[in-house]
Amino acid sequence: MSTLDFQEGHPASSRVVGLGVVIGLHLLLLWALVSGLARDVVEAVQQPLQVALIAEPSKEAPPPPPEIVKPPEAYVPPPEVAVKPAPAPQKTIQQVQTVKPDPVPVVREPQPVLPRADPSHGNTQPPYPAASRRAGEEGRVILILFVSEDGKVTDGRIDTSSGFPRLDKTALMHARRTWRFTPATLDGRPVGHWMKFAVTFKLTD
Repeated sequence: MSTLDFQEGHPASSRVVGLGVVIGLHLLLLWALVSGLARDVVEAVQQPLQVALIAEPSKEAPPPPPEIVKPPEAYVPPPEVAVKPAPAPQKTIQQVQTVKPDPVPVVREPQPVLPRADPSHGNTQPPYPAASRRAGEEGRVILILFVSEDGKVTDGRIDTSSGFPRLDKTALMHARRTWRFTPATLDGRPVGHWMKFAVTFKLTD
């Protein structure tokens, strides 16, 4: 059996060399970065400072707002209206035939038969008042008397005065006390009725 002899190196020294190379590369890279950044900072500081001036606001009044012009309204044509011609005037006056109405029969109410003096009981002239005779009083008095169904004078008054109260009163009292009549009749039946009588006072002496 043969024997081979190998010369072995020092492993520790090679590691130190590799580590130094790595550290050196890192230092170089770091220096490059630091120097580049420092140059950029210096260039940024050395650049001139730009200042912009801001103008003060103007104290003049703002311009008036623009005038608003109202757009014209849309034109709407008026509706068409059909106008009919007026009808021909009609005749308002027409001939009317005159027709005489039938005569209305007149109904006559029966008239009573007026009272009259009772021949069996004569109605005498009222006596002449003595005072009126002495005073020369004369005149005509008209009496209106109510003759009842039995012919007696039950009511009366002066219708026209003679102008002398004594003559009027004497005539009325005498007629109501003493005069009798045949009563008025209506359809043959006796009825009461008002009637006028005249009494004249006249001096004969």
